[in-house]
Amino acid sequence: MKSTQFGILIVVFVLIFFGVILMERTSSKDISLKYESEINLFAKKVKYYKGVVSLDDSVSISGNCPMIRKLETNNNPTVLGDFSGPYRLIKKRNNDTVKIVISYDTLYFKFLRLD
Repeated sequence: MKSTQFGILIVVFVLIFFGVILMERTSSKDISLKYESEINLFAKKVKYYKGVVSLDDSVSISGNCPMIRKLETNNNPTVLGDFSGPYRLIKKRNNDTVKIVISYDTLYFKFLRLD
């Protein structure tokens, strides 16, 4: 009798374990910007962490997107992660160019996928 109860208890724990894993995978929200996506967002809160730029905790994009039109101020490659907010980020659908508008300056970057 006790071994049957123990077996049922193990099966219940295994089902709960896999249920939690399944729920976590299906409920995790992917906020990374896709090539197919279009966005025009004024981001007040811009965070850069481990190569990823997070905009208002709602969209993420690679911080390593290289600048298309180089700045003449230095010899180092300029990337999207070099700029802090707030700024407007604009990307057209199925386009590999990302624009950021900071004050009156418009900077262009080549879109890099996070996946």
